[in-house]
Amino acid sequence: MHALLIALTLTASSGPAVIEDDYAKALAAAKKSKRLLFVDAWAPWCHTCVFMREHVLNQPAFAAFEKDVVFAGIDTEKTSNAPFLDKFPVSVWPTLFFIDPATETLVFKWIGSADAAQMKGLLDAARRKDGAISEADALMAQGRAQEAADKYVAGLKGDPSVRGTLSLLSALHASKQYESCARTATEQAATLVATSDRINALTWGLGCALELPAEVKDKATLTAALVKQATEATALPGAMADDVSGLYELLVEERKAAKDDAQVLALGKRWLEYLEGAAKAAPTPAARAVFDPHRLLAAMASKQVERVIPALEQSEKDLPKDFNPPARLALAHKELNQLPQAEAAIGRALSKNTGGPRRIRLLEVQAAILSAKGDAAGQKKSLQEAVKYGRSLPTAQRPEKKLSALERQLTALDAPKAP
Repeated sequence: MHALLIALTLTASSGPAVIEDDYAKALAAAKKSKRLLFVDAWAPWCHTCVFMREHVLNQPAFAAFEKDVVFAGIDTEKTSNAPFLDKFPVSVWPTLFFIDPATETLVFKWIGSADAAQMKGLLDAARRKDGAISEADALMAQGRAQEAADKYVAGLKGDPSVRGTLSLLSALHASKQYESCARTATEQAATLVATSDRINALTWGLGCALELPAEVKDKATLTAALVKQATEATALPGAMADDVSGLYELLVEERKAAKDDAQVLALGKRWLEYLEGAAKAAPTPAARAVFDPHRLLAAMASKQVERVIPALEQSEKDLPKDFNPPARLALAHKELNQLPQAEAAIGRALSKNTGGPRRIRLLEVQAAILSAKGDAAGQKKSLQEAVKYGRSLPTAQRPEKKLSALERQLTALDAPKAP
C-alpha cells in the first residue's frame, strides 16, 4: 500500500505510539513482533471518532499495552487507505478492529464509542489466548450479525456479561432485528452498573426503537420506557460527554418523529447547555471542537443557531487546516438564511478539503445553498461535480446510495417544468 503519511502522533508520555495511515507498516510491525494489531478506523468529520482520539485513546494508561499490541489509525477519508477498507469494510464510525497479524484475520471488532475502561477491557480480551473472544465475537467480526446475535443470546442465558450484552445489541441492530434490540435494551440497561455501559445499551436500544415499524403493537410503550431510561441516564455521573450527547440526539429525534415541537425545543436547550459546559472544560482547541457538530444540531433543535456561530468561528481560527469548522458554519448561516456568508463558508471548506467521500457532502451543501439563492445553474454544477467525484472514488469508499440520490436530484432538475 502506498503511504501518504507515516507518523507517530502520540508520544509515550501521552499514550501509545500510533502508526497513522500505513496499514502495511503496522501489519509488518505486528507480524515481526508477534503482537496483536489494533486499528482505529475513523473519519475527521465523525465527532465520536475525534472524541475518542482526543479524550480516550491518548491516555497514558494505554501505553502499557504496547508490549502486546501495535496501535494503528486509518483515516477512512484518505483514498490511499482504500485497500484496507477493501479488506475490512466500515459502515459505522468509528469501528475498532483487532487483527491477528499472522493470518490477517479479525479476532474481534467493536462498533461505536468506548470509554477508557471499555477500551482496556477490549484490548485485554483481544490480546489473550484463553477464549476471552467468543464464537459470537468471531461471527460478528466476520460480518455474520444474525448468527452472532443468536450465539450472544445463548451465551447470555448461561453466563451474562456486560460486553456480551452490548455486543448482542450491536449484532441485533446490524441484523435489523430492531424489536428484539429495543426489548433487550429495555430489560438489560438497568442491570448495567457502569455508566458508560448503561448509556451504550440505551443508545443501541433507542436507536432501534426509532426503526420500529408501526405494526409493533406496543411500540409506543416500548419507546416510552427507553426514553424514560435514556432521559435519566443523561444525568448519570461519570459519563463520557460524547455518549451523553448521543443520547440527547436520539431523544430529540424521537420527539421530532412524534411531532412534539415543544419537547424538541426544551430538549435542544438542555442539550446545548450541556455541550457548552463540556466544551468549556475541554483542555485543547481540538478537544473543544469535538463538540461542534452536536452543538450545531442542538442549536438548530433549540432555534438558537446564532448562539453557536462564535464557537464555530473560533474553531476555524484555531484549526485553520480543518475543513469541518467552515462546513458547519455554512450550515449554520444557511439555517439563518444568511446565504452570502453560507456560500463563502462552504467555499472555504471545499478549498481546505483534500478529498475523500466527505467532499461529496460538502458539494451537496454547496448545491443546497445555491438552490436557496435561486442559482439553479450553480446548484446543478455542484451536484454534477459531486457525482463525478464520487464515481471516481475507489469502490470501498464510494457511497452508492448517496450518489444515486444525487443523480435523481439532477434528473429532477432536468425534467420539464409543468405549465
